[in-house]
Amino acid sequence: MKMIRKTITKRFLWLMLMALVVVSCGTKKTVVDSSTDVKTVTGTEDAEQLKLNYMRRVYDNAVYTQNIVSNIDFSIDTGSKDISVGGSLHMRKDDVIRIQLTAFGLMEVGRLEFTKDYVMIVDRIHKEYIKADYNKVSFLQRNGLNFYSLQALFWNMLFMPGTKTVTDDMLKQFALNLQSSSVMVPVNLKQGNMSYVWQTESKTGQIKQTEITYADKSSGTTKIICKYDDFKPVGTKLFPHMLTLNGKTQATQKPRDVKVGIKLKGVKMDKDWETRTTLSGKYKAVSVEEVLEKITSL
Repeated sequence: MKMIRKTITKRFLWLMLMALVVVSCGTKKTVVDSSTDVKTVTGTEDAEQLKLNYMRRVYDNAVYTQNIVSNIDFSIDTGSKDISVGGSLHMRKDDVIRIQLTAFGLMEVGRLEFTKDYVMIVDRIHKEYIKADYNKVSFLQRNGLNFYSLQALFWNMLFMPGTKTVTDDMLKQFALNLQSSSVMVPVNLKQGNMSYVWQTESKTGQIKQTEITYADKSSGTTKIICKYDDFKPVGTKLFPHMLTLNGKTQATQKPRDVKVGIKLKGVKMDKDWETRTTLSGKYKAVSVEEVLEKITSL
């Protein structure tokens, strides 16, 4: 049992660090692929107005609730290992995202906590943790990690890298093609080495998949594809109760490919819970680079 717990913790920590590489944003001016053409569909509205109306619909699909709390089934498949554990998800909009993993339903083995100001990864087995300010740790700084971009991924939301909210002027910068008769409308955005594609349902504007790719000549390509399924009402909006993340990276010593499933069970909108993790003096603080080196050497 002890070896299984250690394996779960290592896989969990590696996945979270890989996510830090992928979910990035910056302050540079956004560059949009201008080759995507949007043509007039009705004759009464021009192409730009049609595009803006559709993008508003996509953005407005976000749930209104400020809190999402749920038990989860968490699975991770690395090709050689396939592990499933229980756990919980706690999210408060614009404040915190927390994932807790529990082995055999008995004890917590790992915790990931993203706040607006820092990210904390807790290894319960080895009593170690990372607490990193987004702006002061080179690993995070190099990849431009932003809390609001990561939040959008978990909340099934459209986002503009480097910003907290999306305005109408920002919505006009996304590229899409409304002429296609396909049931899905891809929404595209490029920023430096980063590219984003949201697969949206043409009838509803609901985001069914988010693809984030980082391509760099020196470190290769890192990609995360997040698929959303099993939409159910949360308040007056629909929210996915199944998230599947498929991540691939060449940025580590060995190419990595991992698939993670998060199934929500019994979603609530409770607001009575602690939003910050506190640790006892038994825990040792370690650096992001130190943990990354350990994990990538496995």
